[in-house]
Amino acid sequence: MKIKNEKKTYVLIAVLTGLVISLGIAYAALSQTLDITFGNVTQNAQTWKIGFVTQSAAAATTTGGTSATGRTCGTVTTTSTTATITDTTLSKPDDKCIWKLQVKNSGNIGATLSDLKAVQPESTTCTVSGGSMVCGNITYKLTTDEAGSTLYKKGTALAVGATKDLYLVAQFTGSISSTKVTQSAAGFTLVYGQK
Repeated sequence: MKIKNEKKTYVLIAVLTGLVISLGIAYAALSQTLDITFGNVTQNAQTWKIGFVTQSAAAATTTGGTSATGRTCGTVTTTSTTATITDTTLSKPDDKCIWKLQVKNSGNIGATLSDLKAVQPESTTCTVSGGSMVCGNITYKLTTDEAGSTLYKKGTALAVGATKDLYLVAQFTGSISSTKVTQSAAGFTLVYGQK
């Protein structure tokens, strides 16, 4: 009887093993693999191009003051990265010259004016405050309006394709002097960064 029970046990084990193998095969028959494949993934090139709108030998847009013969406003010539103004003479209080410049974002990345530095003239002590610099009897300003009342400042945005007008002002703001003084190489440096 003991042998009969052992045979039954072996048969039962064989049947259970067969069932387990059958379930494994059935499970394998029902499995599915899903694949994901990208085609080309391209990062388009972006262009960074901030610069002056080029103009050549344009006269000052505005002149003013009390001096009819002692004031001469130089002309401005621009490249994409520089604006150069020829010799200018201011003789009496309130004499001024204003030049219009334009900055354009020709690229496809938004920009912001991240820094604005005044460049002091050689051999002259100045008081600098953002887009304004007082050097002796002459005040230099970089403004957003022709009247010269609103200073151009850091943080000013320049959207893609946009053009901004800037006005460079040189004005006699001191008192009349019997001494001739010439200031050389005054200016401003504008640094644009990614918005």
